[in-house]
Amino acid sequence: MNAVRKNKTSTRNNLFKRDIWKAEELGLQPDSINGMYHFNFSRLHPKWLKKVVKKFVHYQSATRSFATCYSYINRLNPFAVFLSSCKKNILPTDINRKLIVKYISFLASSNIGIVSKNMCLTHIRTLHSVILQEKWLKWPTEPLVFSSDLVAKIEHVPKFIPEFVMSQLHKNIHHLPEYMQNLIIILLETGRRLGEICAMPYDCLSKDEQGDYFLKINDKKLKKSYLIPIADECIDAIKSQQQLVKKSSLLFPARNKQKTAHISGRWVNESLNQLAKEHKILDENGNIWGFHSHQFRHTLGTRMINSSVPQTIVQKYLGHESAEMTARYAYIHNETMKKAFNEYQGELVNIQGKATKIKNSRKFNDAKWLKHNVMSQALPNGICGLPSPQQSCPHANACLSCVHFRTHKDFLPQHKKQLQMTNKIIAEAKKNDWNRQYEMNIKVKQSLESIIKSFKG
Repeated sequence: MNAVRKNKTSTRNNLFKRDIWKAEELGLQPDSINGMYHFNFSRLHPKWLKKVVKKFVHYQSATRSFATCYSYINRLNPFAVFLSSCKKNILPTDINRKLIVKYISFLASSNIGIVSKNMCLTHIRTLHSVILQEKWLKWPTEPLVFSSDLVAKIEHVPKFIPEFVMSQLHKNIHHLPEYMQNLIIILLETGRRLGEICAMPYDCLSKDEQGDYFLKINDKKLKKSYLIPIADECIDAIKSQQQLVKKSSLLFPARNKQKTAHISGRWVNESLNQLAKEHKILDENGNIWGFHSHQFRHTLGTRMINSSVPQTIVQKYLGHESAEMTARYAYIHNETMKKAFNEYQGELVNIQGKATKIKNSRKFNDAKWLKHNVMSQALPNGICGLPSPQQSCPHANACLSCVHFRTHKDFLPQHKKQLQMTNKIIAEAKKNDWNRQYEMNIKVKQSLESIIKSFKG
């Protein structure tokens, strides 16, 4: 036992002599998605601060993730810069509330973002608490940082991808390699974090007794695993990817000698932005759109919220729920969505009269319902399957020529009446040589006839 203790003490001492620590040396999994594998203490000065932060990170690593410990070092670096800017050498005994107030002013004058400024202060508060608890330094027992010191958060608009940009992405996505196309579809359809998708195992699908598919999620942020229902588009993308990598244990294994076993998240973002540059994927101002994987998560959430999906259901689906609310959200998720769908029995068809695979409620899982019912805008003669988060549809009165249009047999009287009116318009247009009006209404007539025929069976 003594030999083991001596060996551990020796290893710990050797670790503390170095400024670069590998994540594995603390028993932590590195953030391979963002290419971060080490802790770097070299920027921390004076020496006493570097020493105590090393103790702090080592102590916290027993219960905190790599990302949190990495953040401690990163957000304590500005405090080191502040101490170095002081006219005299700051000793541990000089740390007090008065000095922290000066540090707050220092942060206010810097170009650090609001969230980062708050983290700089909250990490000082956490460090102070552990120092007092473990009696590492003689710091004051009264608080150094108060909640009122934190900068009020600005309400951020979700960073979703506008439908104008999404349509361009869909038109050009075929230029990406097949594996990247599959990854992007899974990102958009599930709203998961990029790290979860990149590190997803090959065997990531689960089937229930009704034969519906669910996606196995390993949520590192919440430190739990669970299943989420998924739509047909997502299932197809996963199965396509499984065919590409039959001998891999991962769904998206590393490519081109990457450091990690799975594909790099950085590479995903770079590929998307390269696609935007090469094929001119532009925003509404004509600028090249800058893609980031997390935008897909915001896009799905925004679509759901703007389609009147209750916020609690969105939180449940995206994995935002707190531990205390898990049971309640699960109840709302299961009961509300199933009840809403039960009230909408029947089969939806598109403009070609083809069924959109929404058949009956017993075999219809939550994700399909979200995609094809909750996330749809009501129309006088059906529903629109593509919500527009910020504006009205740019294709007014063009539903019967739109691929996103869906309708139900309950709207059959409206369709018959519109067909009669359309036939009259066509006859009048033909009589007066109104070629454009004639051509437009011929398409409407064809769609209506297909829809009416499908419902008559």
